[in-house]
Amino acid sequence: MAYIKRRKYKSKVGYQAIVRRKGFKTSVKSFETKTDAKKWARAIERKFDTGNFTDYSEASKFLLSDLFKRYISEKKHKRLSSSKMYEFRIKILLKDTISDFNLLRLSSKHLAEFRDRKLLEVGNATFNKYLSLISVVVDTAMQDWGYICR
Repeated sequence: MAYIKRRKYKSKVGYQAIVRRKGFKTSVKSFETKTDAKKWARAIERKFDTGNFTDYSEASKFLLSDLFKRYISEKKHKRLSSSKMYEFRIKILLKDTISDFNLLRLSSKHLAEFRDRKLLEVGNATFNKYLSLISVVVDTAMQDWGYICR
């Protein structure tokens, strides 16, 4: 949603356009006229809607596979008793297409597709362990590493 804020300066008036959208970095730009601010805000919202907006936040730069690799390299799994099993599962997840998704684009649809593929190979309990591992890695990325994921 775009918000146009009127700004008073010593000798003139300006306008600041602020566009906020969940999953994207807040975009802010100042203008001399209100119509220019509205045009810019509509253009940015259109880019958000069509997916053409280039977002340079931390989460958009990394794939899920990058998180898995960092989780192993920082030895976050070593504090657990089943650390060898975590390494084994992460190696399997790195070979799967789920690891090729961008963090901001990862959705429940992708996890459902992963579920359908994985349940052909393993049972329900084993799939739940894979899903739990993905959840732990994403939570670690958000809490410890400062990535903002949807």
